[in-house]
Formats: sequence, structure tokens, C-alpha cells
Amino acid sequence: MRAERQANQIREGMDEQDFYRITGHKISPSYSIEKLMWVRDNEPEIYARTYKMLQAKEYILFKLTGAFVTEYTDACGTNVFDLNGLDWSEKLIGLTGIDGDKLPDAHPSTHIAGEVHAAAAEATGLVKSTPVVCGGGDGICAAVGAGCIKPGTAFNYIGSSSWISLTTEAPIYDDGLRTFNWPHIVPGYYSPCGAMQSAGGSFSWLKNEIAKFETVEGEKQDVSPFELINEVITQSPAGANGLIYLPYLLGERSPRWNPNARGAFIGIKMEHQRADVFRSVLEGVTFNLGLILDIFKQHVEIPEMVLIGGGAQGALWRQIMADIYELPVLKPNYLEEATSMGAAITGGVGVGVFPNFDVVDRFIEMETRQTPIVENSAVYAKIKPIFDASYHALVGVYEQMAKL
Repeated sequence: MRAERQANQIREGMDEQDFYRITGHKISPSYSIEKLMWVRDNEPEIYARTYKMLQAKEYILFKLTGAFVTEYTDACGTNVFDLNGLDWSEKLIGLTGIDGDKLPDAHPSTHIAGEVHAAAAEATGLVKSTPVVCGGGDGICAAVGAGCIKPGTAFNYIGSSSWISLTTEAPIYDDGLRTFNWPHIVPGYYSPCGAMQSAGGSFSWLKNEIAKFETVEGEKQDVSPFELINEVITQSPAGANGLIYLPYLLGERSPRWNPNARGAFIGIKMEHQRADVFRSVLEGVTFNLGLILDIFKQHVEIPEMVLIGGGAQGALWRQIMADIYELPVLKPNYLEEATSMGAAITGGVGVGVFPNFDVVDRFIEMETRQTPIVENSAVYAKIKPIFDASYHALVGVYEQMAKL
């Protein structure tokens, strides 16, 4: 986040809403162009010697093929890419003052960057002249692997962090800048997205720091401690008897965009038990994701949610999601391999092995479908605004704590 001064330079030159509608993203020091501006301002000798700015996978493409290229999804993550024109924004290049020649050519994700050259083949064992496809960013590859390839489809990745992403025919612009947009790997579509910092990370923190008994017992019984934690959670009703958990252990991205936000348990009473604490953690993460989902529901109809990632393994958490989202949630036959699957399909379409992205239907199968429990959804509908109000009530406290 060291490029905050450079981010402020952009803010001084353009209204943030206008910037958001060009790039699909907020102005932030976490993006590539602000970082490159920082290098220019603080390490000018390195900037002067720089030929191209590449993402990690684009550097691998270069080492394999000798080509300096990128593709639309990762180019969008630089904060200087025109989301609608699918090319570098000359307006933003001029605003940032960077040298536009340092940006690689941008292509569709299925574009063949080149072929494995002789030196790369010798170094890696790959066959010389193997075609190399540009690929895509991890979140958008996951969309393909989750079967989220047509308008109206949505998926929720639950790992240490988490995001909800859709497939749409146009970007979704939120007036509060709480969500962001990517070009989809599937040509002609977009992928609006909202991501939070500590989803499964909150569950892991619970296991490591509070549920130590279950962790020890899991080792003794040779079972996952998360299974034992889930058994405890079943002893608490929907709503955790009024206990609310704010899942901001690492600050927060969507929908808060507050690096100073911190976690909290709100409303603890003498009668609360461990089961309530455990349950409130899963509910708090899901409430936050539910706020992201509500933003998208204002723009498009979402009939169901596909879950992927390690956090989607537990039936209990999936039911909590169905109840809070008020949507059916589906678990496919693979959870943690969706991103790799999407990358493989992108490569296959790029070289012509697959005719189009519909081929994902040959690989993906929905194993479970959980529908909302009406009574639970009614409880959560009452708690959600209190969850939101709890965060806003603490914003000033977070600012004070950041100064300690």
C-alpha cells in the first residue's frame, strides 16, 4: 500500500466515479499502475531501465515464448485499462504520466501468445513449438471452472478470502464503488465481483485460537477439527442467540473498503455459549457476503449460487449461506480445482481442442443443492441490518485504534 501518494495524484486529476466507469475499479495503491508510478517516483533508475510491466503469468509467457503480451482480465487489474473499449486507456495513461510503451499488448484470454522456443523447451522439458495461450486471472478462470459462463449465473468462492462473482452482458457499476468489474474470459461478457478479506480465514482463526479443544480431539480421533466444530455449532440456533461477529480480521475490501476495520463480537451476554460464538463466526462472514450479493441483486436476477473453494465442503455452512442469501446453493463435484479447470478449458478453447466454453458442462456436475429454510431466513433478515449498523457504529473507533 506504499503507493498511496500516487493514488492521491490520480484522485486529484479525475473524479473517482469517472475513473470507476472507465476501469471498473476504484483508485487504490494496491493496483499495478499506482505501483509503477511509485517506482518511477522513488526508483527512477529502475523505471528508466524498464522495458515492459508484466503480471506474474505474463512474465512466464515471455520466458516461454519471447512475447511481451497480456490479456484482458489481468490488464484490467492494472487500473489503467479501459473496461469497455478493452484496450489501454490513453486518458488514464496521460493522467498517470507513465510511459504507455511500457505496457504490453493486450489480447483476449484465448489468444495464442506464441510457441515454446528452444531454450524454454530445454529448460522446462516442454515440447518445442507447443502453443502457449494467454490464460486469465485466477478469479475469472474460477468462473469458467464453476460453470459461470452465461448471463444469470453466479458463484461464490470460499477460501481464506472469498468473493461473489457473476456473468453479465455489461458491467455493474455501484454508486458506492463497493464492487468492481472484470472482463470475462468468455468473449462479450463481464464479471462483476465483490471480494472480502477473511472468510475461511475467520473460520481458521476460530479453530486455531478458540476451538483448541476440538483441534486436539480431531487429532486424537483422526477427524477434521472443522467437523467437530460444526457439531458444536448445531447446538446454537440460527442467529446465534443474538451474537454478531464482524469478520474484519484483515481490514476489509467489499463492501467496506476500509483497511482499518477490525473484527468484533457484538452483543455478548452471560448466557452465550461456545456454540453461539462458533456459529456467529460463520454467520458473520456470510452476512458480509450477503451485503455484496444484495448490491448485485439490485441490478440483475440471481436464481442460484454455485459454491467452490475449501469452505464449501461443510453442509452446515452451505445451509447458512442458503438461508442468508435466500437462494439455493449448489456444490459441484470439485471445489478447489475450479480455477485450474477454468485455465485448462481456456487453453483448450485457445488452441481449438474445445469448440467453445460450453464444454465445461462435460466436466462439472452439481452434487448437492440446498434450499433456504424459510424460518431461518426470517431470523437472518432481522439481523442483517443490525450487522451492517454494527460496522458503521464502529468506524470512528477503528480510526482511533489505527492511531495506537
